[in-house]
Amino acid sequence: RVLDAGANLFEYLNPLPKPDDAPVPFSSSVLDRAFEEFSESFDPVHGGFSHAPKFPRPAVFTFLHRYFKRTGNRKSLTMSLETLRSMALGGLYDHVGGGFHRYATDGAWHVPHFEKMLYDQAQLVIAYLEAFQITQEAFYANVAVDVLEYVLREMSHAEGGWYSAQDAESGLAGDREGKKKEGAYYTWRWEELQGMLNEEEMKIAGLIFDIREQGNVREDPHGEFAGLNILHVVRSDDEAAREAGVPADRIRTLRRSIRSKLLAARSSRPSPHLDDKILVSWNGLMMSAFARASRVLGNPTYAKAAERSARFILETLHSNAGLLRRFRDGESRFDAHLEDYACLVQGLVDLYEATFDARWISEAINLTREQIERMYDEEHGGFFDTAGTDPTILVRTKEFYDSAEPSGNSVAILNLYRLAAVTGEREYEERARASLQYFAGRVQRMPAAVPHILAAYDFGSVKPMQIILAGEPEEKELKALLTEIDKRFLPNKVLLVATNASRPLLEPRVPFLKTVQRIGGKATAYVCEDFACRLPTSDPQFLARLLDDGGLK
Repeated sequence: RVLDAGANLFEYLNPLPKPDDAPVPFSSSVLDRAFEEFSESFDPVHGGFSHAPKFPRPAVFTFLHRYFKRTGNRKSLTMSLETLRSMALGGLYDHVGGGFHRYATDGAWHVPHFEKMLYDQAQLVIAYLEAFQITQEAFYANVAVDVLEYVLREMSHAEGGWYSAQDAESGLAGDREGKKKEGAYYTWRWEELQGMLNEEEMKIAGLIFDIREQGNVREDPHGEFAGLNILHVVRSDDEAAREAGVPADRIRTLRRSIRSKLLAARSSRPSPHLDDKILVSWNGLMMSAFARASRVLGNPTYAKAAERSARFILETLHSNAGLLRRFRDGESRFDAHLEDYACLVQGLVDLYEATFDARWISEAINLTREQIERMYDEEHGGFFDTAGTDPTILVRTKEFYDSAEPSGNSVAILNLYRLAAVTGEREYEERARASLQYFAGRVQRMPAAVPHILAAYDFGSVKPMQIILAGEPEEKELKALLTEIDKRFLPNKVLLVATNASRPLLEPRVPFLKTVQRIGGKATAYVCEDFACRLPTSDPQFLARLLDDGGLK
């Protein structure tokens, strides 16, 4: 009976990687249908796209931001911004140490499951950076900075790379039995706060964070948080200033003092367990976050953190035998999956655009070649999740659902489109289109399940903007041109910078760069599509007009 059940299960699983019998053409209408599905599920009171429990699912923000850019539909942007704001103000966010918890158990984002995952931090940083580029509101940039600083402080390996997670449970201070409790590290009793904050700080903390003597957790069916406060922002600094009758600057000073005291007090508590695995896929996502932040926020230290991780991963987990999946305690193990290749390639492409070091784009191209050789389905399109060398894996699946993390296929397809725009290699674009077509039927049936695949389709359905600069990184003229690029949300663009150091590596892969030269001895920008370019310019204001006009329109 066991053998019969196994045979039946295998018979069911075996057809899964094969394409639909009747392929459905991919069209832009699927973007509209996905937007409608997100609109129907949107919570207009608290933000988010479900009832409790509420998960962030960052790929949704990726899609909504691009849908807004493509259509100008304000509702798509509003849904994203309201959700991002509610998450950052709620208990889902750690207002003392920074970083997002895994999900909220309630509909108002107040009561979290207190685990912190690296992949959430990485993807949400990018979502907040994009929101900042679109709105120029400092709120979103500040959240991104706070998360990055948390990762640098608490999730970083000394040699490079980032750890995977921090547990939700931790020990109780003074408990010799070693009992652990959900949220013990992050929650506060009234009397405890009174003992560390002065009277003015206590008043302001109560106004801003809804701190109550009896505790502030209203939805607590199992009584886990009786008498405890989970910090969440219920008043802005300006609102607290008006209610307290003090200047807003005073509120901001007090808020910094409150946070400093709470962070110091919390550091004496038993810490949550650190999951110190270094996973390639999650590190690739975090590499992207630091790289993009370095450009958007103008902070080169973030690029250095991303470079340190890239070097660590490539030196520790990659060899002629291929890419491995995880490092822990001096040991590298397990063959990489598709998501490891794809997320690492994404991180390296973003790192190149942050540093203009041609090594990173070269490594991304080499890894993409390796990924294609090991996992691409030449017959049907799409990427298998594994290389097929493990005999215990009976069916090579092709994951496409974008859940808490984007699927390996969705990231890989977008990578192919980006590399095609960088290099001019049509093979990459053809494989991306074939892969999209492989998933077309499933995407048409459930578009809201694949927001990152839809972002890849959005990129590939138009001619991407190629922004090519000639100059040296230390030149103030080049920096002025880059400032105009970095402050804009341009999701369907690639950036190449021809420097003296990078030309020997880049020009064999991108022959067009031989024609890109500085004009009049100044750093020069070329805005192109398919390497057909407008007149080059060294004027930041003229470049701004080209970017706002969409390149060659």
